[in-house]
Amino acid sequence: MRRTALLLALIVVATTCSPATTRQATPEPTSTVATPTISVSTPTLTPSATPSTAPASGPTPVPRKMMGRATLKTTGAGAAGVRVRVSPMPLSDGRTPGPDATAVTDDSGVYTLTVLTWTPEALASSSSFQAMLEVTPPPGLLVLDVSKVLLGGPPGTTGGMLTGRPLILGDLDGPVDITLAPGHIIEGKITSGLTGNPLAGIGVSALGPNSMLIHGGAGDAFEIEATAATDTTGVYRLTVRSGTYAIYTRGPQDAQQRFWSDDPAVFQASLLTVERDITGIDIAVVPVTQLAGYVRSGPSFGDGVEGARVAAYVAGGTPCCRTVGVATTGYGGTFVMYVPPGIYRLVFDPPAGSPYAAQWWRAAAGFATATDVTVGSERIQLDVELARLRP
Repeated sequence: MRRTALLLALIVVATTCSPATTRQATPEPTSTVATPTISVSTPTLTPSATPSTAPASGPTPVPRKMMGRATLKTTGAGAAGVRVRVSPMPLSDGRTPGPDATAVTDDSGVYTLTVLTWTPEALASSSSFQAMLEVTPPPGLLVLDVSKVLLGGPPGTTGGMLTGRPLILGDLDGPVDITLAPGHIIEGKITSGLTGNPLAGIGVSALGPNSMLIHGGAGDAFEIEATAATDTTGVYRLTVRSGTYAIYTRGPQDAQQRFWSDDPAVFQASLLTVERDITGIDIAVVPVTQLAGYVRSGPSFGDGVEGARVAAYVAGGTPCCRTVGVATTGYGGTFVMYVPPGIYRLVFDPPAGSPYAAQWWRAAAGFATATDVTVGSERIQLDVELARLRP
């Protein structure tokens, strides 16, 4: 409060003493009466010889030299081609001390850069850290650890948790070192399903099987193993640990979202098990609409049914059952799929061994009596309460 009051006082003083406020105005004509005659003189105002133009005191950016080394955990050898980007933290009023600084490690794994930052004293009321760091290794390598990181991922844990994520640095003194390890490359191509042309600059992600992006809200928001963008030929490369993933793209302008499917004709998230480098994970994107919902066993939102299969079949006079979209509910009972505009009939199948019965939309018993769901350009939400099996 004292610091704020002092700042306001300095602003008032600077405003009062500025040339704009000391400029002499042209005096009004002096009125004269016949009897008696009064001589009225206008005092001469002497402006300050040198008006004060010095700005109010404030924080000054400080150049900080940063350096470190990127090494492979397996051999200790330096890793070349690792891109290091540092973003200085702004003050609470949004002022930044300077632009981002970027460096790339040399053949011995060393990088050096200089970045303008605020002093810890200037940041005291805004932040407890000075900069954010982003590390982008070349394809085939994963970030295991970054020294001096406060937030952004668990340092020293399994690979990939820090790759492509902004990391918070609390201390810029001394080296900021990076530890990497080999990973597996998933490669594929993103094309337009309408023209067949490759799509450049399209974001692609490898998601863990419990990612909330797969299940429409339920799940783990942080199960994003790796992200990449397509090159000018539409090709992407993701580096991941051994594991199981869903490959996901948002498409052009984030409007043609689709998961990789082992059946390209079906819009579903097929899980991909990765134990080695894999190629040919291609995705053709078309205009789609989000079809989401919530499958539960009771009236409460705490009654979500996990593992229910939701399938959308082509309707509008088409005989059963040509599958277009498939999704599985997460542990909260939510699901999401992206399907082209059209007319569909949906079935909700509980997991095996469940005490609940399968049903079609609007509690229909089968495809023939199910209510059509017309999908246009607007998102659709379908909430279903399953009935118990009859004894």
